[in-house]
Amino acid sequence: MNGDKITVLFKRKEVFIMGMYTGIRFKGYVKSKFRDDFEKIALNGEWENSNDEVLKSFGSVSRAGFIPCGSLCYMPNEWETAPYDKYKRGVPTDGFDRTWNKQTGYWTFQCSLKNYDDTIEEWFKILPYFIEKIEHLEIYYEEDDYSKQYDIINGEVKLINDKFVYYGWY
Repeated sequence: MNGDKITVLFKRKEVFIMGMYTGIRFKGYVKSKFRDDFEKIALNGEWENSNDEVLKSFGSVSRAGFIPCGSLCYMPNEWETAPYDKYKRGVPTDGFDRTWNKQTGYWTFQCSLKNYDDTIEEWFKILPYFIEKIEHLEIYYEEDDYSKQYDIINGEVKLINDKFVYYGWY
């Protein structure tokens, strides 16, 4: 390198690092006033097609559609099981299939994405707006040993367990 000095700066936020994959496992209940219009988001990640302006605006965030539709990449083996398809995608475990129940508002999924432009943090900002209750919200960054657990507390998504599930870094 001709003796040139290279300086590399790494910025680590509280939870997420840009560039590597971060996984989300979610089970929760969508508020009743959003249920008629929510299927296209719950099953296809089409935030930008929502009739609600807040949800629609989230659709303009980079990689918004990866929530809930991003394929699992570099996530723990415990998140999927056989049979695997030709793309090496398995069957979600522990009830985290991408599902939506319009009557109850129950929404489940697991996904992963590269967290460019703080997509997950932006999602956390709107989550209390349209979710009435979280049953399970787990975030796992691919190089961490433990996942982290979150819940809605006083109208904000808050970290409640920074060593939720031990997966070990592989």
